[in-house]
Amino acid sequence: MRTLVVTVLLFLITLHTVHGGELSYECKVAHLYAVSVNGSLEYGPAPIVEIMKANPFFVSRKNGSLRGSALSMDTSLAKTTRVLKFGSDRNAFEAVADFGSFKNGTHPYQYIRVEEFEPGSVKPFVIMGEAGIVTGTCK
Repeated sequence: MRTLVVTVLLFLITLHTVHGGELSYECKVAHLYAVSVNGSLEYGPAPIVEIMKANPFFVSRKNGSLRGSALSMDTSLAKTTRVLKFGSDRNAFEAVADFGSFKNGTHPYQYIRVEEFEPGSVKPFVIMGEAGIVTGTCK
């Protein structure tokens, strides 16, 4: 009897569990780029890229926030995050984080675009912000 109750409870829990991909993307960094003085893209510093690659991050499809390590574009310190486009089989998911005005006079933003319209479960992304231009894939 006890086994039956445990089995039913586990079934009910898994029945109501939402797949992570429905509420968020799990993303992995592939490349980091910076703009050179002549306007071309160059690779970012290798040690930083390796740390970014080792630390996946998550993007909320609900509010556009990013969670992960500081080097993986975490937006927990942003004043606001906002979804610009929710994404579909025809459109990319797009979100922006506003970090507010800093004492040094800067006002950083971070933009992410996940190409939701690409076929399959793996979607390419690009982030533009203070870290540079970051690319990779999300699931």
